[in-house]
Amino acid sequence: MAYTVPNSNDGTVHRLDCYRLAVEFHRKVANLAPHGSGLGDQLRRAAASVVLNLAEGYGRGSRGEQARFTAIARGSALECVAILDLLEADVDVTEARRVLRRVVQTTTGLWRKQAG
Repeated sequence: MAYTVPNSNDGTVHRLDCYRLAVEFHRKVANLAPHGSGLGDQLRRAAASVVLNLAEGYGRGSRGEQARFTAIARGSALECVAILDLLEADVDVTEARRVLRRVVQTTTGLWRKQAG
């Protein structure tokens, strides 16, 4: 059964495009590389970190705190870029990279807005 992100108008973190894209990216990489492989496991952890830090930052009260968690999420997304670069020789990462590009773009935009 496919996962559907809850309604983006529900007043929660689901309203953030970057969050919904990060969830999509996490699902795409869940089985991209074998479990137990160093890079595959690291990719799954970094992808989860993007989702979790965006959610935690959304729940923080100040813009400074929100920006700090969004920056951490962005760093994890960029870590995913590097891991996909390394996996590319062995696995087709085209679709994951397409979604990840949007994750980085939208997370960077949110971070700039929060830090601004």
